[in-house]
Amino acid sequence: MDKFDSAILDLLAQNARQPFAAIGESIGLSRTAVNDRVRKLENQGVISRYTIERGDAQERQSVCAYFELTFRPFDLRAVKQDIKAIVEVRQAHALSGTTDVLVFVEARSMERLTEVRQQLSELPQLEKIVTSMALEQLT
Repeated sequence: MDKFDSAILDLLAQNARQPFAAIGESIGLSRTAVNDRVRKLENQGVISRYTIERGDAQERQSVCAYFELTFRPFDLRAVKQDIKAIVEVRQAHALSGTTDVLVFVEARSMERLTEVRQQLSELPQLEKIVTSMALEQLT
C-alpha cells in the first residue's frame, strides 16, 4: 500500500459516497486509477464493506443488544463469515472461556433486532445464545 492508497482510504473514510473523480482530483490521480486502486483494496480485503454513520436522532431510535454465542464444535472461520453478512453487527469478538463469540448489534427497531437474533440462532453448530439488551450507553 502506497501513499495514494492511504489517501484514498482516508477520503473514503470521510465520505464513502464521494465520486472517484473527486478523490482523484484531490490526490492527483485519474478517476480510472482511483477505481482500479479501490477494486484492488477490496480484493485484498483492505476495504471489506462500506457503512454509514448515523446521526443523533437515529441513534436514539435504535435498539442495541449483546449476544453471547456458544458453539459445539467452534469453527471460527465459518462463524466469522456468517456474522459479517449481518449488517447490523457493530462488533464481534472471539473469546476465551465458556462463551465463544460476543456480538454487539445495533438495529433500527425491536422487530429487526428480533430478526437478527433469529439469524444468529440459526448458525450451524450453535449450542447456546444469550441475549442482553443494552439499556443505556454510559460512555
